[in-house]
Amino acid sequence: MASGGSGSALDSQRDGKKSPLGLVAMRVITVITFALTLGISLSDGVNDWHWGKGKGYSLCAGSGGSRSVSEFVKPEKPPVLFGIDMDGTFYTNNKEAWERNIEAFAETRRRGYIPFLCTAKPLGPAIKRLGGPNFVERTGYRGYPGVYKNGALVYDENGSVLSVHVFPKEFLQALHLFLVENGLTANVIFYNEDDAFSLAQDNEIIRTYPGKFIVPRFTTFEELLKKNIVMMKYAGFELNVPEFRDGIDYVDKVDINGTHDLSPPGVTKASALSTLINHYGLSSKDCGFIGDDKNDVEAMELVGFSFAVGDAKDEVKKHAKIVLDKTCDQGAVSQALKLTYGL
Repeated sequence: MASGGSGSALDSQRDGKKSPLGLVAMRVITVITFALTLGISLSDGVNDWHWGKGKGYSLCAGSGGSRSVSEFVKPEKPPVLFGIDMDGTFYTNNKEAWERNIEAFAETRRRGYIPFLCTAKPLGPAIKRLGGPNFVERTGYRGYPGVYKNGALVYDENGSVLSVHVFPKEFLQALHLFLVENGLTANVIFYNEDDAFSLAQDNEIIRTYPGKFIVPRFTTFEELLKKNIVMMKYAGFELNVPEFRDGIDYVDKVDINGTHDLSPPGVTKASALSTLINHYGLSSKDCGFIGDDKNDVEAMELVGFSFAVGDAKDEVKKHAKIVLDKTCDQGAVSQALKLTYGL
């Protein structure tokens, strides 16, 4: 299996680490000195960028708001990791923009950094969507490291599972009762690590959903309970299971196409990024991210370098450090990678 393409960028980050106490002291002194030089208040928090044209940035802030591309200054130490959302962000039917995205992705890897997918899709279908063997050959990226199923599945650089989160059987049982009582069993797609399932023998309702999905295989509820269900997708109704609450017992996100993605409790792209960041012995400031939709906002807030594509919704843009002027169909990912890594 191919390596994650980490190279010298990861090695230099690790080699530069000192003892925890010394590192903290040095960072505090550096932040205070830099802040005093630029006249920046230290009362704003700890995880945003403060800008000045031609002055660079510092990693001390709160919710300073999104900035435009014109205010971006290339970091002296670019992030080792860079998570990339797929639908509405990376993949585009515009051939010229897609070509630029592929080349920027490949060049970032050649320079020793680690761009990776961070998507609601499963690994296999995601790589197939990007071009399969042709994409792998051109970029050297086989889909790992990577974050899939909105964070429920995280793979390391060798394709081994770092973490997997599944729905408790109690939740599945309560949900099934709700679906049966309301005649909605045909409206839900259930996903395990690498396949999709439906409790209905026909897929007529699911085929009406916007976007492209794996055609689910029929299974009984008894068989479904034996599987590791890591994500669900539904549309056409309001989920109302009184004994379970959104944000506590499950995470409900509206996808770009209007369908709903259900994830196990505590699972977001940000939680998955944290798993991957810790695996590499790095911190959130050593990671970048680009996305376009509501399931990307936690990741945008977590990392040190975050971008929203130009056609993202305003409610999403406000969570990103930088709002690009390129849309998905104009090659926004290539723009973000070129800005960050000086390609």
